Amino acid sequence: MTIDMLVVLAYFFFLIAIGWMFRKFTTSTSDYFRGGGKMLWWMVRATAFMTQFSAWTFTGAAGRAFSDGFVVVVLFLANAFGYLMNYLYFAPRFRQLRVVTAIEAIRQRFGKTSEQFFTWAGMPDSLISAGIWLNGLAIFVSAVFDIPMETTIIVTGTVLVIMSVTGGSWAVVASDFMQMIVIMAVTITCAIAAYFYGGGIGNIIDKFHGNFMLGNDLNYVSIFVLWVVFIFVKQFGVMNNSINAYRYLCAKDSENAKKAAALACILMVVVPINLVFTALVCKRIYA
Repeated sequence: MTIDMLVVLAYFFFLIAIGWMFRKFTTSTSDYFRGGGKMLWWMVRATAFMTQFSAWTFTGAAGRAFSDGFVVVVLFLANAFGYLMNYLYFAPRFRQLRVVTAIEAIRQRFGKTSEQFFTWAGMPDSLISAGIWLNGLAIFVSAVFDIPMETTIIVTGTVLVIMSVTGGSWAVVASDFMQMIVIMAVTITCAIAAYFYGGGIGNIIDKFHGNFMLGNDLNYVSIFVLWVVFIFVKQFGVMNNSINAYRYLCAKDSENAKKAAALACILMVVVPINLVFTALVCKRIYA
């Protein structure tokens, strides 16, 4: 067993331990679903930021940056725009809903029928999305560690279920915070190393094969501009609705919700750019 495998296994045990340690924090429905509304901004920031990250970020997004340059950053800038709108308007108002779950707000506003419809209608999409994320992770793990994809999906899914069921929202937010720390440390370190190894930002951009800003094989710039506009509109809707308000229901108060949104906005700009920058240097080395 390699050191890499030991690190992964240790992390899995750590996640299970988080759920076990935080089980005593969950004494009511409010504690389980939103931490009793007692979490500070730096904890809420982590879960708000990590909800927009998945295995695809480090595989699909990095691969797109490798082939097409800066264009993939538009997706993350759209996320940052969504968080900016959270900060300016929506985050404190989401916190002021005074509900335990986001779906409860739908019940209060539109009635029980709408609540049931949104609950059941959203389940297939949630299951498919989770399956896609796990499948992306399994593909990467299979290539790096030579572990069957089915094993990765089953083990990872089981660990996450155990952690979330035993520890509730406290355990989930704590694990999100640890993941955020790891991601920041890895991406910033790699970006610094890539900067010096690649000879600076200007040198890397000059050596890029193709159009650095628009990507390759683009026939009409107007199509790209239209895509950017609609990506921003889409992410604004995705990140500023009552269904996704759960990330701010955990906050201690409206001010903590605003701070969490502001920091998530900053991280959504810094971390993806570091990731893309590293991918571009890798293209110079291996392409």
